This record gives sequence, structure tokens and C-alpha cells, in this order.
Amino acid sequence: NLHPQNTLIHTRTASPGKIYTALSNLKNQGFTVINDPETIRLTSDKFNACDFALKNQLPCAATWKKQKSEAPTSIREIVESGKSVVVKPVVSQGQGVYCLKFDRNNLQQIGEIENIPSKNLVLQEFINCTRLSRVIVIGFKALKECVFYDEPHGQDWKCSVCLNNQIELDKNPSEALLNLAEETAKKFNSEIGFIDIFSTKNGFVLNEINTACSLAIHEQKSGINISGKIAEYLVECYKKRVGI
Repeated sequence: NLHPQNTLIHTRTASPGKIYTALSNLKNQGFTVINDPETIRLTSDKFNACDFALKNQLPCAATWKKQKSEAPTSIREIVESGKSVVVKPVVSQGQGVYCLKFDRNNLQQIGEIENIPSKNLVLQEFINCTRLSRVIVIGFKALKECVFYDEPHGQDWKCSVCLNNQIELDKNPSEALLNLAEETAKKFNSEIGFIDIFSTKNGFVLNEINTACSLAIHEQKSGINISGKIAEYLVECYKKRVGI
């Protein structure tokens, strides 16, 4: 009994394949879909998201997409140029297990890329960050009270602001960080997004835009009902749609 005139759809999952196709079909039938299917397609593909960011003057690491068979040659070329490179699947999976970093100290372990369950790989210039922050954005507005971060520890270069019980609440996020998150959301047309940004000695660098992450840890750390705020925004969008 659902009808395009009285139904608003918000997806809590994302992929550039089946999910995008299903949402596109619904949008073509006249349904309101938040986030827009094109946003879902773009943000859930790591290479296309970074390529789009760079083309739209957003700070992002140099990124390449390679077939697994040709990746070793490209990795060696990047490392031999004096840089470190991160290798990961095109679509996130495994909570970072398949995210590998290569430099001159471990290039002999390049065969480990065979364990990445993807025929196409994303190669990205390594960002030497001091912090990875997540900014919650709803209706293109950043929630100042819902900014979280993780920092590298010792020799562990990886940071996670997703399913990580060790994230910290940033009680005084910078305006520059919030502004970059809002600018990113607008350029990607991400009405509801969880935007991850690196802090470096040279400024901020965009990591990725997420649209379908768990919020349980973030709500616990902040004491804010983020899910409720998303619901309130969706209700307001629905009211405007049907003219209430």
C-alpha cells in the first residue's frame, strides 16, 4: 500500500551495485529516497569517491584503481618514488583487515594483497595523520556535539572511528573541521552522512564519506540520541513532501 506521495525511504545499507540499483528503481517510481541513490553509489565506492573529491577541490589523498594483477607494479613504483601506499578493496569490508600499507621496509610482503577479496584494488598515498575524526552531518549541518576521534598508537598506523569502543568525544571541534564536513556533505549531496577526516601537520584531508554506519558506540560516548535526530530530520522532510 506504499505510494510515492506518502512514503519516504531512508536506507541503512549501502553498496554501488544491488543497493544502488534497487534505490534507483524506487526513485524512478517517484519515491523520495534519502540519501539520493547517486550519493549511495558514489560514497560506497572508495576510488570514485576520492576521484570525485579531488575534482571538486576537496582535500583528498592521491588515489588510483588497479586490477589486482597489475597492482604490484604500481605499488613498487610508488614506494620507489619515496612514498608509502595504502592498498584496500574498492568497497569497504572486514573492518580494515584488508587495508594494507607498503613502504620500503615491507615491500617484500607485497604478496599479501592476494588475500584482499576483490579483483580491483584502490591504491592511495599514505596520509601520515595525527588524528582521524568523524563528524555527524544531518541535513547538511554538522552536529557540534557529535564529533569523535581516534589517534595512531605506537607503531599501529591504523585509526578507526566506526566500530571502535576506544573512540573519544571531541568536546571542542574546530570550526574548520566542521566546515569541511559540511562542504563535503553538500558536494556529495549527502543529507545524512558520517564524514571521516584526517588531521595532519599540513591541515585536514578527507578520508571517506559513510552513509550507513552503526551509531551505538557514538551515542554511548556522546550521550546524544543521534538516531532520534536523524528520525526528526526525516519526519520534517516527509512533512514538506506531503504538505503537512
